[in-house]
Amino acid sequence: MNNAPAIPFHAGPELSRAINRTDFFRLLKAAAQHYNFENFALARISEASAPFGERDIVITNVAERRVGLFITTLKEALGTARAKSAQFLATPVHGRSAQPEGYSSDLVFNEFRSGVFLFIPLFTPEGRRYCLVLSGARQEPDQSEIADILLDAMRIFDKLYEEILTQEMSGRLTQRESEIVKWTSEGKTSAEIAIILGLSEHTVNSHITAAARKLDAVNRVHMVAIALRNGLVS
Repeated sequence: MNNAPAIPFHAGPELSRAINRTDFFRLLKAAAQHYNFENFALARISEASAPFGERDIVITNVAERRVGLFITTLKEALGTARAKSAQFLATPVHGRSAQPEGYSSDLVFNEFRSGVFLFIPLFTPEGRRYCLVLSGARQEPDQSEIADILLDAMRIFDKLYEEILTQEMSGRLTQRESEIVKWTSEGKTSAEIAIILGLSEHTVNSHITAAARKLDAVNRVHMVAIALRNGLVS
């Protein structure tokens, strides 16, 4: 009998085979779960809305309607100073959240409350700054575990950069993004598009976020208007 420990999903052959957002969604979700975190968000670092805004998120398993609360709780967990200086961070930082300022506990259900947040800075070869944020109801990680998580995050991010981010930086919509923009222009919701294309709703939202970012759109309506004006959809 082989007693060797099984290779985690996110560190196995699936990493080398990853080519699209669905693949990377699964890898990041598996990595988060492997380290006992429930939520993840990969995002571009933003100087305008430190550490990042909703439009800066590349891939996440946080429901779209909860992303704002997730970011607010992250800022509270890291502390004002570290959240505002995120663009300068070079090593991971973590903290435990409480009820975020401005949200009354009797008015909003905050599933992120009292959870641990781990903020991992990531960089492209050109020096563009990204981050992976993990959160969950667990103990704060020690330095040894943080080192393991950082190594896994860097491996996944490097592959993501190779397969997706370089293409995004070109400003061209992928075939999948064009399909999703087309269905959005026809009034379909993310849930409906997910069923039509056989994708998860999170993956559809990630494609919409990427397309909106490439087209410099502020929301879905603006994205569709720009796509129609530029002849990207008919």
